[in-house]
Amino acid sequence: MREQRGISQGQLSRQVAGNRIAVNAWECGRKVPTLDTIGRLADALGVQYTELISRTDREAVSA
Repeated sequence: MREQRGISQGQLSRQVAGNRIAVNAWECGRKVPTLDTIGRLADALGVQYTELISRTDREAVSA
């Protein structure tokens, strides 16, 4: 989603986490953002937080 919107990890981290390493860890599946952070991610990406949660669930089920 981030790449589809042309947002770099650095840009997203400044809006949400303050740490590009955290964004990378979420994208690689090494860590999971808190619900509060998911809300900020949704705002930064311009989507509903439920879309982020349901997308994560679908990926986990298909893996």
